[in-house]
Amino acid sequence: MRFVIIGNSAAGVNAAQELRNADKDSQITIVSSEKDMAYSRCLISRFLDGRLKPDGLYFKTRNFYHNYNVKPLLGKTALSLDRLAKEVILASGERLAYDKLLLAVGAGPIRPRVSGLELSGIFNFYSLDDTRRIMKYIKDKNVKEAVVVGAGFVGLEAAYALSKAGIKVTVVERCAQILPAQFDHISSEIIREDLEGLGLEIILDESLTSVNGESAVESVTIGEDTDIACSLVIFASGVRPNTLLANEAKLNTAKGIVVDELLKTNDPDIFAAGDCIEIEDAATGKRQPSATWFNAVLQGKFAAGNMLGANKRYSGAIGIQNSVQFHRLAAISFGISQITDEDLDYEVISHYNKEKKVYKKLVLKDNLLRGMIFTGDILKAGFYAALIRERIDVRAYKHKLLEPDFSYAYFRKENFGQTGSYAATPSCWQSPSWFAERSLCMGIK
Repeated sequence: MRFVIIGNSAAGVNAAQELRNADKDSQITIVSSEKDMAYSRCLISRFLDGRLKPDGLYFKTRNFYHNYNVKPLLGKTALSLDRLAKEVILASGERLAYDKLLLAVGAGPIRPRVSGLELSGIFNFYSLDDTRRIMKYIKDKNVKEAVVVGAGFVGLEAAYALSKAGIKVTVVERCAQILPAQFDHISSEIIREDLEGLGLEIILDESLTSVNGESAVESVTIGEDTDIACSLVIFASGVRPNTLLANEAKLNTAKGIVVDELLKTNDPDIFAAGDCIEIEDAATGKRQPSATWFNAVLQGKFAAGNMLGANKRYSGAIGIQNSVQFHRLAAISFGISQITDEDLDYEVISHYNKEKKVYKKLVLKDNLLRGMIFTGDILKAGFYAALIRERIDVRAYKHKLLEPDFSYAYFRKENFGQTGSYAATPSCWQSPSWFAERSLCMGIK
């Protein structure tokens, strides 16, 4: 078998590892337009401000490709797919034949349509190469003032890193709060106050209208006529699933590449995983992009298994799951974290200690936890996330949900998925005499 994987991040690399663990002989090729070995995009801000060296970004060893007998084609761009010939055509003209193909092409940054984008000093903050270019520009131009557009997770990480590097940073966000997609108003205000205490200026309810300068950035304009002096602009206005390859190959796409529960596209020999796909969200029941590291890793593994014919359904995507810690204040959100007055079917249980900057919120529907926000105290956040992911009925414990002693101990009959990603619990384990008959139950001879 010839397996080709386009993408060298969480989904692609974990898929390659899973394929090799199960199949020692087939040919596995990874194609990536980036020249770097597999690294964590989540950590590039720590490289920007010096907290991490490049080696600290890599999530596989330098010998990974050799040890797993994977052929890496790094710095190579996949230009198109020939589904009839079952080939990937690279920008160099090289054609890679495949029996099974995995699209793990991720997402790409979005920039608003404003004037002045041709000026030097404007950057995205998405890749390791972006970070290297920003660091070089800061050094070459002796940057003292910067504007970050977007107060989502990526934007605030960039702003915090620049601030730690001694640069005066202004963050511009068009919404009425920071982290608008991840946290609610109370939690975002706690985080905003913490960041402003470190010297960041955060402007809400305003949009960038232009970037100004002769050949390089000198200022930006927000609103109608407010100018902010700066020599560096970083756009962190969100990402969009990369669907170009799939679109041109006539694969089904919407907001992302459309896949079924086997992570298969409408072509039976092409699978997709990671930030590029859209799939049903376990918390909302709606199809949406699945842009989280945790989901990408799992999807890569499931896709690999299904490329080998395992036919294992993947249905554990929780689209919104984010954790932040810019200073000494940690926060995490998972699942449905925000509801409106129209969401009458949802119930909210919360605790807020303003003085201690501790806020906890649980969102329920039909006696199931659907979402959570923990700010200032994230102890046991993993437990609550497991309740959401495993769809555990909590009707008997609503009065105890936020009490200090509430834990796994209340759910001794639940295994919380600890039998592994693929393994189904054998039905014979339900027998009262399973231990005595364990050799038959577990297939031991």
